[in-house]
Formats: sequence, structure tokens, C-alpha cells
Amino acid sequence: MISVLFMICAFVFFIFLSAAVLKTVFRKELALETRVEHYFGQNETLERKTKKRESGLSHPLFRKYWGIGIEQVNKTFARKNQKRLTILLHEAGFGRRSAVEFRLIQLLLSIGGGFVTFLLITPVTDGNASTSFILALGIAFLFYRYPLFYLAKKKTQRVKVINKEMSDFFDMVSLLLEAGVGLEGAIANVCARKPGPLADEFNQALDEMKRGKARREAFYTLKKRVPSDHFQSVMMSIIQADHLGIGMSKVIKNITTRIREQRRELAREQAMKAPVKMLIPMVVFVFPPLFIIIIGPMMVKIIVDGFG
Repeated sequence: MISVLFMICAFVFFIFLSAAVLKTVFRKELALETRVEHYFGQNETLERKTKKRESGLSHPLFRKYWGIGIEQVNKTFARKNQKRLTILLHEAGFGRRSAVEFRLIQLLLSIGGGFVTFLLITPVTDGNASTSFILALGIAFLFYRYPLFYLAKKKTQRVKVINKEMSDFFDMVSLLLEAGVGLEGAIANVCARKPGPLADEFNQALDEMKRGKARREAFYTLKKRVPSDHFQSVMMSIIQADHLGIGMSKVIKNITTRIREQRRELAREQAMKAPVKMLIPMVVFVFPPLFIIIIGPMMVKIIVDGFG
């Protein structure tokens, strides 16, 4: 059993070591892409990544078998689950990836991880196929579920970034509106100057307006797309103001003030929770060594000399 655990730990260590080596090898390329994205925006970087991906996946044999896999998964993939996964992909920032492709990637990771684990563990278990199969099945399940955990984590991070960007974003929109720019023009200008998840969502809404969708309907769709309560409340205020014909400059200025107050209240709430969060580490890690230091010499003296 110890040898099996050792093999699993070695396998996990090999994965992390490979990731560290790849990150070290491509350190210069990653730094260059980060600088290009910072100074020239995301368009050139995204185009270059898209070209690299398309050149790597354009082999006819790969496209043939990938298409067969997509077709088979699409036959067995329930429409309800497909719709739910599509929403999760978009909320995590992977809107261009289809749910069927993601499910196929899950299956390939699961099969590949289980097969490699079976090959590595079988020699250690002295040919015990049942033990190897059970362990491989467990690893395959983990490889199948990990992409979903990754999506959930990316979704949470994306919502945090959107909540953080809202105050500055709408503040810039408010300034442009006061300068006489229209709402769509102000949003497009801010999106070009301040790239990020929030800008991506508004760019998609602006594209929908260009294709003929009404502004109110595009904003309502945008509100439904982003799983943030603060953002949905803000968009609902903008939709109602647009419906009632209220001046957007004043509305968005009030929205910016409200967002900053909400962030201030959230910071106060987090500060109030800090003592409670510090209590468990203190009880587990601080108090026991403190008791050992204080009571330890006394106990040693009692054991050696007694109570006399």
C-alpha cells in the first residue's frame, strides 16, 4: 500500500515538475506576451494565440478524429446538461468553447489519466488487476471532474474581477457622458481603454446592438450573462432608467457612488470577520506550543522531583 501511495505521489510530483519546467522554459515568451498585452491591448495577443491554435489543430487527421469525437459526444450529451455547461463556460470566460468540445476534453483527460495510472500502478501491485483498476478508476474520475472544478474557480475569480472593475469602469463612463458622448460611444471608449472581463461583456452587448438588437434587450441579456448580484443590480438600474427616459449621466454617477459604498461596506464586513478567522489558527498552532513552553518545564520538574 505504501508503494502505491508512493507511485501516486511520484506521478503528481512529475506533473507539477513538468508544469514548472515548461513555465521556466517559456518564461521569456510569457513575459513578452504580458508586456505586449499591457501596452498594445489584447487584440494582437488574441490573434496570435488564435493563429497558433488553428495551425496546431489544422492537421486533416486530427480534424477528422476530433470531428468524429464531437459527433459521438453530441449524440449522448443531454440538451439540458449541454445548456447548463454552456452557461458555466461563458461565466468562466470561455464563451468561445462549446459545451460538446469541453465534454470531449473531459472524457479524453479521464481516459488518458486512468490508462496512464493503470500502467504505472500494475507493476507495483504485483499484477493485481482489481486493485490497479480501482485506483485507475478513481484517478480517471478525478481527471473527469477537475475541469469542472477549474471552471467554477475561474467563474469565482472572474466575478471578483468584475466587481472590482465596476466602480472605475462606470466612473469613466459617467465622465464621458458628462462630456457629451453618447452611452454606446462612452462604453465603447472605456472598453477600448480598460480591457478585462467587464469590457469583454460590454463589447459583446455592443456587438449585439450593431446587429440590430435593441439596447434595452442587449443590456438585459448582459445582466443575465454575468453571475454577479452587484452587477445585475447596476444593470437593472440602467435598464429602468433607459425605459423611463431618465438622463444616463446622473443615473450612472449615482450608480458609481452606490458601488463605492457597497465596496466600503464589504471591506468593513471582511474586517469584522478577520478576528473569527484568526481564532482557529491561534487555537491550533499558537496555543499548544505556548502551553508546552509554559507548562513543560513544570511537568518535567514534577516528574523528576515529585510533589515534595
